[in-house]
Amino acid sequence: MTEAERIRRLYDDRAATYDRSLGMADRFLLGPFREAFGAALQGETIEVGVGSGLNIPFYAPDVTRVVGVDLSGEMLRLARERASCLRLPYAFVQADAESLPFPDASFDTVAISLALCTIPNPRRALLELGRICRADGRVVMLEHVRSTSRPLAALQHLLSPLNERAIGCHLDRDTFALVRSLGFSFDETQSRLFGSVRFAVANPPVGEHATLA
Repeated sequence: MTEAERIRRLYDDRAATYDRSLGMADRFLLGPFREAFGAALQGETIEVGVGSGLNIPFYAPDVTRVVGVDLSGEMLRLARERASCLRLPYAFVQADAESLPFPDASFDTVAISLALCTIPNPRRALLELGRICRADGRVVMLEHVRSTSRPLAALQHLLSPLNERAIGCHLDRDTFALVRSLGFSFDETQSRLFGSVRFAVANPPVGEHATLA
């Protein structure tokens, strides 16, 4: 079984209790960032790793069409139910973030939240996000990452192997360093909880960075 298949099964199994399992921890960890995430979306938008659709109620009025992508079919079922309140065209596609079934430059906004910690090859996924984003579009990211506080980063490193086995989630990835190395440039960044949760609006890579394999 591949790692992607293992994660798909994990989240299919967790889907029914996923929202409830987050509880108050979701609000504590993310604070106002789900609202900021939704407000940054505009035009034709894809949310990769849409999960159960927890961001959907926060989508900005500037969004004209939505595509939600997730590896888990059961999570997509929940997202589809949540999206029934949207007064705009939407579709949901079961796919791997490392190989998205969309042409180059398909979307004005490419969004991802709390998924790069779980995707087996985040570099490949980020290149896919850049590929499907229009040159004048934006990439919106909300992720938990390695803390800028050494004690907290050490704790994340200690706990990460257990978390990876349980739910496929890496607690200590330096995701935004990887984002920069791939040629994304940031228009806006915010962080909280000693840098362990970060929100960013970025421009997709251009030139040689856009074609890295």
